[in-house]
Formats: sequence, structure tokens, C-alpha cells
Amino acid sequence: MRYLLVPILALAFIATACEGNTTVNVPPQDSTVTGGISVSGLGEVRTEPDIAIINIGIEASGATVQEARDSAAEAANGLIASVKANGVEDRDILTTSVNIYPQYFYSQNDPPRITGYIANNQLAVTVRDLDKAGKVIDDGVAAGGDAARLQGISFGIDDPDPFLKEAREKAIADAKSRAETYAAAAGVKAGVILSISESSSSTGPILRAPATGGSFDSATPIQPGETTISASVAIRFAIEP
Repeated sequence: MRYLLVPILALAFIATACEGNTTVNVPPQDSTVTGGISVSGLGEVRTEPDIAIINIGIEASGATVQEARDSAAEAANGLIASVKANGVEDRDILTTSVNIYPQYFYSQNDPPRITGYIANNQLAVTVRDLDKAGKVIDDGVAAGGDAARLQGISFGIDDPDPFLKEAREKAIADAKSRAETYAAAAGVKAGVILSISESSSSTGPILRAPATGGSFDSATPIQPGETTISASVAIRFAIEP
């Protein structure tokens, strides 16, 4: 009966492990324990923006869907013509939304009643000559009349790649400096880079204009400020004695 001892003991071990919810992980034979110095680095580059994105549109009402749509379409065509007259190309005029929805009258004792319809058409207009941004806004609002809706303006960089490259270089240099500081404090040296992960973002000031129509007595002042392009990295360095 001695040959039955091994299977019985093996079954007993499995049963005990299951009762205790124990998980046994056996590492592969070739696995190694890794370590290192993990740090993050940040690089920033500040520059003046060279494009403006104007969010402008039309909102019109009518007794019927067709009437609201026609009114909005007429005003929108005038707005687009005005934008193009200021040198903005077709590729820089983007329709971001087109909506038609009912307008309701609410009474305390009666169910909601449709009194008309509202149609709107929103555009994102990219202006590559910042000196013209104010005039694009003024002429667009004038062309749209009381139906014009100015949602805001933001600024950016048309080609951010050179600035991103500089920001990444600064981020890596910052990470190396941090790693060397920690290594020196610990009495070791920062060795080769074992891994790098990176995320980049570009941020800048956003100027908001009130979402109302109307005309301006003077040119709308535009102050683009500066745009900050940043890159952040996480780097793990090997430890050398």
C-alpha cells in the first residue's frame, strides 16, 4: 500500500489550498528581479500662437421647421460669405453642429405645447492671420445680424512639432537630473535607461465671448497671449554601484 501515499498526500494538499483560497504562483525559471530609479520629467516651451479658432454660428426661429431652417440657412450663408471675404479658405471653415428642435410653451394645468421651432448652425473658423481675427468676428456678427451667436475664441499652433521636440528634450533632461540627484543621495549611480513612457499636451489661454448677437461699434480687440506646449516623461534608470 506504500505506493498510494504520494497521490493521497497530493490530494490533501490541493484540498487544503482550496479551502483557504490560496493561490500559488510559480515564477518561470528565467525570471529575474528588476529594479531601478523611476522618475518623471517635465519640459515646457512657451511661444506665441499663430492661429485663432473662432466658434461662431447662427440661431433662428420660425413657426414651422421649414421656416426656421430657411431663416438659419439664409443667415448662415451670409456669415460664411463674410468669413470668406476676409480671406479664410474653405478648408478652415468647419461645421460643428446643425440642429432643429421645437420650442415649447409650458402651462401649469396643460401639457407642453409647441409654439415654434429653433434652428442653429455652428461653425469653427480657423484664422491664420491673427491681425484679421477681430475683423472676422465683427463682419461675421454683422452678416448674421440678430441671429448671430458668438461662442468664443481659442488660440493654437499650426505646426507644434518643433516645439514638442524641444519640450521632450527638456523633459528627458529634467528626468535625468532628478535621477542623478536621487542616486547621489542613495550612494549609487543612475545607469542606462530601462524604459520611457511619454505624454504631451499643448495648452493656451482661451478667451470667451458672450453667446449673443448684435453689432460692435468698434473693432473687437484680440489678445492671443502665449501658448504653453509641454511634454512629460516617466523614465526608469538602472542602478549602478
